[in-house]
Amino acid sequence: MREETIRLEVATVEEQQSDDVISGIIRCGNCGAEYPVIDGLPILVPDVRRYIQDNLFYLLARTDLPPAVESLIGDAAGPGSMFDSARQHLSSYVWDHWGEFDPDECPPENVTVRPGAIARALRSVMAMAADDLPQGPVLDIGCGAGRSVRELVAGGGRMVLGIDLGASLARTARRAVIGGQVDYGRRRIGLTYDRRRFNVPQTPAGRADIWICDISCLPFADETFALTVGMNVLDCLGDPRGGLIEMDRVIAKGGELLLTVPFDWSPAVTPVEGWIGGHSQRGPHQGSGEAILDHLLTDGPMAAGTLRRKSSTTEIPWHVRLHERSCMNYQTYGIAARRG
Repeated sequence: MREETIRLEVATVEEQQSDDVISGIIRCGNCGAEYPVIDGLPILVPDVRRYIQDNLFYLLARTDLPPAVESLIGDAAGPGSMFDSARQHLSSYVWDHWGEFDPDECPPENVTVRPGAIARALRSVMAMAADDLPQGPVLDIGCGAGRSVRELVAGGGRMVLGIDLGASLARTARRAVIGGQVDYGRRRIGLTYDRRRFNVPQTPAGRADIWICDISCLPFADETFALTVGMNVLDCLGDPRGGLIEMDRVIAKGGELLLTVPFDWSPAVTPVEGWIGGHSQRGPHQGSGEAILDHLLTDGPMAAGTLRRKSSTTEIPWHVRLHERSCMNYQTYGIAARRG
């Protein structure tokens, strides 16, 4: 948080494992605001009341239902229900993040789509990072199911913090990254899911954590992180330019931002006027998201903070699995920027 509100302290511990607070309350020593810790996830968002109201279903969702009972509930809830949407969302992203480690994952020979696109994309964009980054941890913004957190830990000796606003994904990420376990329903087709449980390599103790945070108001002091990574997250923000400015604030001088962006805008998430490209094709940028993002990271009136783009960019294939007969394919734009 900004300087006047950074005094956060653990006020109540209800459940703890070693030094890990599983359930409790964090309090701001300045203003007295309280933030819950649920399933090991600190929920550090500007409006806790609103977040809990909007995400109560996901925060309190059962994760211990036997497969047959879960299947029956899925049939009864039906397509389009919150239960169905949550299962589909988890199936798509957990499959890609962790399916490589699933011993039962055997795609047909004629299928070219494989899990691990997030890891392959991260390796591509990490090739643009400088070797002379300052001291400090790494921030993985929109870490989803957590695979990028694991890869960032494996790629260097820094502490990595993954943040996401989605309670279900953050819970899955923490169990995988900290606990080394994945348990999810892999969508076969329609309302049919196969429960998959398997172990994944754990990260070394104390090297990673997962929090629930809002990118529009990051709970960190200025210039905290040496490197910030945002994989396919910019077009999931209500205010992408404001998000870039907030990322800039928490990156140390000489630190860097690595982004991949498919420019897949949704008016339900981002108002059209906030889109980076994809509209106003009559203007000088002709609706090009790549050109506008470049200008946001370049000196000039459009600059979003002090981040300045590096010369190299890359195009990276990425996909989202919907079910065993359907997949969405993207070409995501990779760009790096350095804070002066």
